[in-house]
Amino acid sequence: MASDGRIIAIEGPSGAGKTTVVRAAARRLGWVPLPEAFDRLVRRPNLAFRTDRELLRIERALLREERRRYREALRLRRNGRIVIADTGFLGPLTYTAGLAALGETSPSVLSSLLKVAAPKRGTESWGVPDLIVYLNVSARARRRRAAGDPRRHPIGLDRRHEDVGRVEREFYRDLAARSPSRAIRFLHANRAPAILADRLFDLEKSLTVRRVDDRPTFATVSRRLLRRVRAVSGPRRERIGRHR
Repeated sequence: MASDGRIIAIEGPSGAGKTTVVRAAARRLGWVPLPEAFDRLVRRPNLAFRTDRELLRIERALLREERRRYREALRLRRNGRIVIADTGFLGPLTYTAGLAALGETSPSVLSSLLKVAAPKRGTESWGVPDLIVYLNVSARARRRRAAGDPRRHPIGLDRRHEDVGRVEREFYRDLAARSPSRAIRFLHANRAPAILADRLFDLEKSLTVRRVDDRPTFATVSRRLLRRVRAVSGPRRERIGRHR
C-alpha cells in the first residue's frame, strides 16, 4: 500500500523567512521539520574560501550531509509523515551555480560537484522532493529579516546573496516551466507565518505528484544548472570572499 507521506522543501533567497515558515508549518500542521544541512553538522566547516579547491571542499561536506538529510526524509515519508525541509537537498549545487554565474568561482567547480552528487542507477530523482515551494519576498522585507539575524546573514554579504538568489530563482522558474506535475510552486511570502502554513497545506493537498517519474530527475536538474550558468556567466572576479 502506497504511503501518504510527502517531502516538501522550502526554497528562497537569503532572508526570505524559510526557517520561520518551516517552524510555523511544523507547529500548525504537525509536519516534521528538517533543519538545513549546515545547522545539522556537529563539526561545521568554515564557510570562508579563497580558492576553488577550498570551495569544493566546503560544498562536498555539505553534500554529504544533504544525502543524510534526504535518506532521513525518505524514511519518514515511507512511514506516512509529511516532511518540510528548511531548503532543499540540492542547495550546495544551486548556490555554487550562482557563484559561478557571478564569476566568483569556476564553472568547473559546479561540474565536479555534479559528478560527486550524481545518483546511482535506479535513484535518478535523488535530492528532488515531492514539492518545492519557492518564497517570493520583497527586497525590503528580506533586508529587514537579515539585519535581525547577523549570524545567518553576515554583514557585507547582502549583495552576493541577492545576486546568487536571482540566479537560483531563475533556475527554479526554468525547472518549473518543464514540470507538468506542478511540483514546483511560487508563494508570495509577505504574510504572517500562520497564513503561509495554511497556504502550504493547500498546496500539499492539491499536489498531483504520485510517482517518482512525475518529478524532475537529477539529470534534468544538472542540465538546467549548467545551462543557467552558461547563460548568465560574467568575467571571473579577482577576489573570492566568504561563501555564504
